[in-house]
Amino acid sequence: MAGADPVNETVAQALNNPDGLGAMNRTLGTVIVGTAFLFIPAIICLWLYNSLVGKEEQVLASWAQVESTYQRRIDLVPPFVQAVTRYLAHERDTLVTVTQRRAEALESLAPATEKLQQAQQEAAQLMNQVGGQPPEVEADLAKLARAQQDFGVRMLRLVGLVEDYPELRSSDQFLELQAQIEGTENRINVARHRFNEAVAVYNRAMRVLPTNLIASAAGFRRKAYFEADEGAFARSELEFE
Repeated sequence: MAGADPVNETVAQALNNPDGLGAMNRTLGTVIVGTAFLFIPAIICLWLYNSLVGKEEQVLASWAQVESTYQRRIDLVPPFVQAVTRYLAHERDTLVTVTQRRAEALESLAPATEKLQQAQQEAAQLMNQVGGQPPEVEADLAKLARAQQDFGVRMLRLVGLVEDYPELRSSDQFLELQAQIEGTENRINVARHRFNEAVAVYNRAMRVLPTNLIASAAGFRRKAYFEADEGAFARSELEFE
């Protein structure tokens, strides 16, 4: 068998040849193992990256809801102010004699309406500045939140002042506006809460291994939370006298 043709080597001969046993199989196995070592980390990195993208998109979607509810409140100001202004004009044109107390109370509606419009403009300006993206700097988000809080307090304060005017308060238009205002405030609270939940999930992923390595390499940045500002409501208490 020593002179046997290598091309026609039998299976038995191959099995009894330790130098040639499985040479091709070992090469193929090495290639497979090497490829696996390259592709498995790449697949893991891709999965982690996609996971971060999904969490960031959830943050953006939640922020869109916050913006939507803020915009809804801004849009309620013109008809609300119009209803109050129309009533003020009616009172001034038709009332010949009023008590001093009622006259002073009536005059409180005018400055309250003007300040509400100013707060609306400031809140709308800040919303335009963020450009549809949640502020990443906590100070910027806090500034926006304070402006919106002041705006909401001014609106609710004007609603409270209207309580002293049964004729205005009982009108169908005002009752509808009041219901929309109260519903909007609730929606804002819910939207802010959901935004904070989405940010918490995203920021948590940014801090844990190995996701934080992918986040750092891909340029993901931490998002800011809405935080309660102690004393903010007290600072928003307005005097209309």
